[in-house]
Amino acid sequence: MQFHSFTLTILVFLVPLVWGQPRAGQTAQQLCRNNPKGGTLFPHEDYCDYYYECDSATGDAVLQACPNGLAFAGSKRGLIQNCDYPHRIGCPDGTRVMGQQPASTENCHWQYGVFPHATSCTRYWHCWNGTSTIQQCPFSLLYNDAIHACDWPDNVPDCQKHPICKDVPNGPVPIEKSCVRYWLCVGGYPRLQRCPAGLAVNPTTLRCELASTVPGCEPPPTTPQPDEEEEGPAPASNSGNSGNSNPAPRQPQGPLPPQFRPSQSGVRQVG
Repeated sequence: MQFHSFTLTILVFLVPLVWGQPRAGQTAQQLCRNNPKGGTLFPHEDYCDYYYECDSATGDAVLQACPNGLAFAGSKRGLIQNCDYPHRIGCPDGTRVMGQQPASTENCHWQYGVFPHATSCTRYWHCWNGTSTIQQCPFSLLYNDAIHACDWPDNVPDCQKHPICKDVPNGPVPIEKSCVRYWLCVGGYPRLQRCPAGLAVNPTTLRCELASTVPGCEPPPTTPQPDEEEEGPAPASNSGNSGNSNPAPRQPQGPLPPQFRPSQSGVRQVG
């Protein structure tokens, strides 16, 4: 009998080391009475997004709720108010689930979280307090909702290839009737690109080259404006008749500045 009492004492002292997870048959109220120091936190028995905080004045367990979409992470842990994204703490975990109902807004299933884009595999939504911000995955990665992060395309089988990239899954694809814009396909998904100033897409080489060398994209010719002939001095005004004043002659226009021509060194290779 003394052996069982010694084992029970060890278990009681081990409880706070694991977030104070209540053991079977032990309520949060009892845990707070055993930990009279105020501010002690314990997770809820059934819901990831609720937890208990011990009141130092009364010894009661006060139920607290995480912001909508977040789950209890532990004292002074997580993103905000002791809470973090559920997938970071492994919720649901087979025994506990989210207890609150989603408070959805535009693009956000919950007030806080990371959510997939409805039509794009390379973008996703980051929601904070119900406000959504569009995010773009780094080059050659796709958003994987299973891990709530950007991942290699081979790990995102549910994302179908875009028709624009069906023949060229990786590389540039010209846009009809456009000299400066083109699609860059990465893993079967297009991203809109633009050539630098003075360059145009060569549909043969699929590179940005001097616009003057790309048929149909040559810049319009510029005709320099000739200098105006100098006019002679204006006749002297009749000082006796103030009402007949002659306009001042126009000054000759100086030479036009040289036209900008991109040098061959300005060509940027794409792809």
